[in-house]
Amino acid sequence: MYTITLSPVGDAVACEREESVLAAILKSGASVVFGCRGGGCGTCKMRLISGQVEHGRCSAAVLLEEEKVYGWFLSCQTRALTDLTIEFTAANKYRGLTAWRRLSLPDASHGG
Repeated sequence: MYTITLSPVGDAVACEREESVLAAILKSGASVVFGCRGGGCGTCKMRLISGQVEHGRCSAAVLLEEEKVYGWFLSCQTRALTDLTIEFTAANKYRGLTAWRRLSLPDASHGG
C-alpha cells in the first residue's frame, strides 16, 4: 500500500500496489476529470513531484517521452512504485474529499 499526496491541496489517498493513480483517487471519494481510461486521450494527465511510477501503456501522441522526463504521466495507466506526491493542473478539476471521508481514511502514520 502506498500513499499519494495531492498537491497543491494537501489531501492524501491510499493506493494499492496494482491499482492506477486515477483509480486510487476516485476510490478515495475525490473526483478529477478523466476520459477514456485507456491511455489514449490525455485528459487525466498529471505531474509527478516525487516518487517513482510505472507509466503503463499510453499513446505517444498524448504523452511524449520528453514529458515523462519532466514528470508528466497519465493517471489512468500509471501505477505507484513508491509513495508519491503528484501535482494537479487546472484541467484536472480536482474536487477534494468530503469532511466525513477524510475522517474515515486510515492514518498511515499510526499503522492505519
